[in-house]
Amino acid sequence: MIRKILLCTDGEEHSKKAEQYAICLAEKFESTIVCLFVVNPFLKKFTNEIYAINRNECRAHLDRAIQTEGKIALDNFQRLAQERQINTISKMRYGDPAEEILKEIKENSYDLIIMGAKLLKGWKMKFESFNLPEKIFKSSPIPMFFVR
Repeated sequence: MIRKILLCTDGEEHSKKAEQYAICLAEKFESTIVCLFVVNPFLKKFTNEIYAINRNECRAHLDRAIQTEGKIALDNFQRLAQERQINTISKMRYGDPAEEILKEIKENSYDLIIMGAKLLKGWKMKFESFNLPEKIFKSSPIPMFFVR
């Protein structure tokens, strides 16, 4: 039985497809979906090296922009799920996405993880990618569902 689903989203197209699958499964099993967006501070590392002047303002702007992006993604999913009368919980965490998703799994009880996965064509895309789904898959103690 799938009672609680962790849906990892970033608002991108592959994540929107994963949202649709999560909704379908939640309808079938009468599950609750916890929709998680992780604010990744990776870009802020570059502000220390690139923007010596106004560094703090730049970092604050990046934080606000990413948090706003996350809020929009979570709100859009919330509306979509409410239209289908699915119980949802929205969460936002801050940090390395792989670490934060794994912490969320350890801290809470989930039956399934659903996340979008980009199709990585060629060595260059594979080299440049963080390949988050693979990182989670290697460490996850629960089943995962990837959507491309």
